Amino acid sequence: MLSRKNQEKPGILLPENWRNKIETVLYKVYQDQCDARNLAFQVHGLTYPDEFYLAVGLYNPKRLEEAPTTYIVSLDIDDPKNKEAKDPEKYLDTLIDSMGVFFDSYFGNPDWNDYNSRWTEASYKDLSFHYKVSRENVALTIQAEALLNQ
Repeated sequence: MLSRKNQEKPGILLPENWRNKIETVLYKVYQDQCDARNLAFQVHGLTYPDEFYLAVGLYNPKRLEEAPTTYIVSLDIDDPKNKEAKDPEKYLDTLIDSMGVFFDSYFGNPDWNDYNSRWTEASYKDLSFHYKVSRENVALTIQAEALLNQ
């Protein structure tokens, strides 16, 4: 359900230290904005044989019924355009930078409402990837997928 591509095998969860690294970077930059709006980040990531999937939800932990704002990126690991794709740490850093571009825009405009649930191709620092911005609660999607696979 989460992958941009049709995958034959289930994804492998991103290591916890990578998820923590992403959250730490995001809070370092956006803690004041999160505190002012009662928002928190939630990071999810999966790797597939040919794809890296990363989703960062921004949600209100006191009002879980509210839909989050979720920035989702998908990177083709085997794409020859991605010179850095052989080094997972480098593409993770670049994708974190792309999140910063998005969240700068999001927090910079109090009337931000530019959701796009279709995958859009983009490039940043010589890395080609796809992204979308939705109201999806990825944590619930992961729970639903686990229930369906039982």
